[in-house]
Amino acid sequence: NDFHHKQPLVLTGLVPKWPATREWTWEQLTDPKGKYGRFQLDKHLTFYFSTHAQNENLFLENIILQPPFAHDCPLQSVSQQGDGPKQILGRNFLPRLNKAWSEAKEEAIQEGLLEGDFAESVQGFVIAGPAGAGGMLHIDPDWTSYWNALVHGRKRWMFLTHEELTSLADLVISKGLTQEVANLTSPAKSGVQATPRYVKKLLKKLPAIIWFGKLLPLLQNAKVDFARQEVVVEAGELVYGPPDVWHVALALEDSICCSEQMIDEGNLLRFVQDEGQSYEPSFAYLGCQAGKKHWPELMEPLASFCERAEKDLRREARLQRPAKKGPC
Repeated sequence: NDFHHKQPLVLTGLVPKWPATREWTWEQLTDPKGKYGRFQLDKHLTFYFSTHAQNENLFLENIILQPPFAHDCPLQSVSQQGDGPKQILGRNFLPRLNKAWSEAKEEAIQEGLLEGDFAESVQGFVIAGPAGAGGMLHIDPDWTSYWNALVHGRKRWMFLTHEELTSLADLVISKGLTQEVANLTSPAKSGVQATPRYVKKLLKKLPAIIWFGKLLPLLQNAKVDFARQEVVVEAGELVYGPPDVWHVALALEDSICCSEQMIDEGNLLRFVQDEGQSYEPSFAYLGCQAGKKHWPELMEPLASFCERAEKDLRREARLQRPAKKGPC
């Protein structure tokens, strides 16, 4: 309760027990005749790294839910899955939520309320990348919290709250560094607009290798000291990240991780409302139906929101339905 949904945390002593720490080497994962051969990761990795920049990670969505990956990186030893035993990071509603979402989607399609694909949230990933790989500064989608277990390699992480990111943008402007930050990835036009919104946009576009390798030295040389949390994660350690906190991670060595997105009583309502995104009746309706199926009491504060979503969706369906031809 001291850290849950409040601050990042590194857990030690759990991951070294997992089979992944022994078996998830590049050689074993890509061996076409080995344990993971049926997934054809050798072709997948070769294609990915031939078409993507070398500083990008490969994300394999939900492969972690399938054997043998599910055995090698056991989600149930970190978070409670369904009716399973309570774990160190509490319960994860996402498995039930995704199943209920899928069922609500099929019912809505049969009723003529929906057309097309409204995919469930991704629950877990296998993430692999060479040294220097890393994404940009971001917040995980759908108001999820997450954990990320480093099986092999080393990674440097940084976390910033919304207030800390705004403060950093203000410091960049006050020190006259906006143009230099804009030039970090490619030469920018002179006279860039020095506003907090613009600078934050610049910071969110910097790849991790630029963030740690160029931005931080630039700020240090300008004597810019800003609030944040940093940690270097070693193989066998697990990072917990709360929802709605900015973060960026850089692989210091070739690295392989497994991770899980999490929804519980603390962020279920924000997940359903999809806070920060434009209101979409279809997604709101499916989230409401899925949430009410398993956690009706938790969903009570969204009663009006859910009623509105259903009314809006039914109205949209009527408007999109072609008029029936009658006799002349």
